[in-house]
Amino acid sequence: MRRMALKKLKVIPKEGYLLLLDFDDEDDDIKVSEEALSEVNNPAIGKDENISPQVKGDEDMGHEVGSTLDKSGDDIYKTLHIKRKWMETYVKESFKGSNQKLERFCKMNERERKNINNKFCEQYITTFQKSDMDVQKFNEEKEKSVNSCQKEQQALKLSKCTQNQTLEAVKKMHEKSMEVLMNLGTKN
Repeated sequence: MRRMALKKLKVIPKEGYLLLLDFDDEDDDIKVSEEALSEVNNPAIGKDENISPQVKGDEDMGHEVGSTLDKSGDDIYKTLHIKRKWMETYVKESFKGSNQKLERFCKMNERERKNINNKFCEQYITTFQKSDMDVQKFNEEKEKSVNSCQKEQQALKLSKCTQNQTLEAVKKMHEKSMEVLMNLGTKN
């Protein structure tokens, strides 16, 4: 890829300096290179000047520029290679660090979730046990109430029975006393 980029460069000698063009799909470079080539092939001659291109010197200069560009290209390639390696290492280390942070965060969240879950379970169990104890107490008190009501009913029945017997006894005594009074009233 590097060599292809260097081959696209065109060195064009131009009145005391070199014109370097890179052909990288830009229309401007193509137009400029065509103009420069036409000037090299058909040099402009002024009224008083007679300019002739020095082809041999230009070729030597072109080779020098080419070798300089090759050396510069190699240096640039090495520098880019080193930067790419550094960037790869940096990215790997960044991902590694990010992954470690993410794992620590997940573990911390997992611990927090477990703690919250354990607390919830403890509260649920405590609440459930308390509710169960409340239900047992309610059932025990209900049984006590039922037993107490049954005892009261038995006591009332017994009391009613006793009252009825007492009432019968009072009634009989009343009848006897009335009979005795009537007998006394008829005898007198």
